[in-house]
Amino acid sequence: MASSAHPPVEAAGAAPARAVEPGDGAHAGADGWRDRTLVLVTAAVTLPLVWLGYGTDLDIGDVLETAALIRHGDYEPSRNPGVPVVEAIVAVLDPLGGHVLVNLATAGALAATVVGIARLVRAWGHRNGDLVALSFLASPVVVVAGTQTADFVWATAFATWGALALLGRRPLVAGLLLGLAVGCRSSTLLLVGTLVVAVGWDRSERRRAAVAAAVALASGALLYVPAWLAYDRSFGFLETTDGWVSLPNNLARFLLKNFSVAGVALTVVLAVAAPALLRALRRWGEDPMLRFAVLGFAATELLFLSMPWKPAHLVPCILTLVLWVGASARNDRRFLWVLVAATALNGVVAFRPFVADEPDTTGGGDLRPALTLGWLVNDVRCRIEFMDEPPRIDSGAWACTLEPMRGPADGATGGAG
Repeated sequence: MASSAHPPVEAAGAAPARAVEPGDGAHAGADGWRDRTLVLVTAAVTLPLVWLGYGTDLDIGDVLETAALIRHGDYEPSRNPGVPVVEAIVAVLDPLGGHVLVNLATAGALAATVVGIARLVRAWGHRNGDLVALSFLASPVVVVAGTQTADFVWATAFATWGALALLGRRPLVAGLLLGLAVGCRSSTLLLVGTLVVAVGWDRSERRRAAVAAAVALASGALLYVPAWLAYDRSFGFLETTDGWVSLPNNLARFLLKNFSVAGVALTVVLAVAAPALLRALRRWGEDPMLRFAVLGFAATELLFLSMPWKPAHLVPCILTLVLWVGASARNDRRFLWVLVAATALNGVVAFRPFVADEPDTTGGGDLRPALTLGWLVNDVRCRIEFMDEPPRIDSGAWACTLEPMRGPADGATGGAG
């Protein structure tokens, strides 16, 4: 909700926007596409893909094993510290409909995220929430994550609707939803923290933000009690693989994966938008969406620098980046359509500047510029090739799906690095 402490902030040259209720998205009218249209577009993008096996993510096999344990009254995290909400969802849905039902549910979480983004933009007093949301959906990495047995878009769905509940002055509901987001991915704590800071920046909102934060932390912690018990009531479940090798190594992987996920076209479009994104910082004190977008983008990118693993780990970075564009003077429909097109192009065709000589560590590489299948088209190819194989961590599907970034798999299974 846009309160008196949060006046609408408009892009340069745009007509004034009206403040809307967080639940007003179904009647977007002149402000763009309605919620049902966004759902239909998401369905058109995702439904052709949900039939193609459980997906290509290297952790799917472990998630399915944990889901089977849950059905037998036991629990062990699929990987530390666990993704308990998603593991429980898979435990319920997999016996009922296999990969189709599990992937349909994930696609539903993606649709909820898309609609939630559109409503968030409007609730914070900005225009064109529909196109900001479509800019998120256009990312091939988002579509791949949103059509397989994975946890990334589940976390963004709960986080987005938790933010809407907080803006709607329902801090208890907000805290529960944000706690579920943390239960989907523990790293979502960064988005929760930046949301609380962004909203609580205004003195009048601090109490509600604090209540939501307390409920989110408590409910999120409760969801990890089974992992704590599985480790004999110790915090061993918090021990994860160290993603830090060295500054040059991590920085190389960080830059390579950010560039590969964005693609050439989006990189150029963001370079054009960069001055407007920086000028938007002048409105830091009066625009909570700007604060959340910038803080969230910085926090999630810094986390990725420390652990530059899966390209899909950049999903929250993409979410906060499109919100930052929405909070800038580049929030006009013509530019946002260009943003959507540039983002989607990387799913069809991608530019790979070099091939890494050590795929799991990016210790070096050979300069071999090439145009390849884009992230989405290539992932469809890999799903078709491997859909009849049981998901497992050493499957060739993972190396296959990374070919737009790494180069030909040549039979390697690869790792997250």
